[in-house]
Amino acid sequence: MWKFTYEETIEARPEKVFDLIKDFSKSANWNPFVVSASGPAELGGVVRGKVKLGFIKLSFRHRIVEYIRNKSVCWRDFGLVARLFYCGQRCRYIEARGATVHYKCEMQVSGPLSGLSRLILGRALRNGVIAETRALKYEAEKVTASSE
Repeated sequence: MWKFTYEETIEARPEKVFDLIKDFSKSANWNPFVVSASGPAELGGVVRGKVKLGFIKLSFRHRIVEYIRNKSVCWRDFGLVARLFYCGQRCRYIEARGATVHYKCEMQVSGPLSGLSRLILGRALRNGVIAETRALKYEAEKVTASSE
């Protein structure tokens, strides 16, 4: 198993940050990691789409395993690959701190071939999480500035 965490302070209300995270159909507009995504933003919902990992585009299918409005969204890979080889889980946490948000994104990969997945995809996943978090910060702060 391996884990990667990236944190950022975002100058926006928790609702703004959460609205961006949960709107999967629009995430490709601001998220450089996502090519496309769709699915219901609800506990147990299945989100499908494609991501860019460096020069590789991969399809994904995630089940939402935690959904707390304005606080957290976690999803986990599922299907044959997740059961037999490796399974990724990504959690996004939003904590209000006065006029800002402390945002944390955790990615955890487990399973028999998680070490191999780290060698092959680890750097691209890490870079994708960082790029996504920075883009989320930019978009949330842009939306906040334009609404003031």
